[in-house]
Amino acid sequence: MIDRQAMENDLNQARMARLEAEEANCDVEELIWEIQHVRLGRQRVVFSISGFEQGDIAA
Repeated sequence: MIDRQAMENDLNQARMARLEAEEANCDVEELIWEIQHVRLGRQRVVFSISGFEQGDIAA
């Protein structure tokens, strides 16, 4: 016998998975667009290097 409730639950789960996949695809497309349209020289990158201090260096 066909369990219509189980079929409906499966269909709803598939719809939700499709919506989540579409949202993820939009996020990826937006990231790709941002990478493709980078304006070189306008970004600032800050590097912080920690480790050695004056007293840590053995003579």
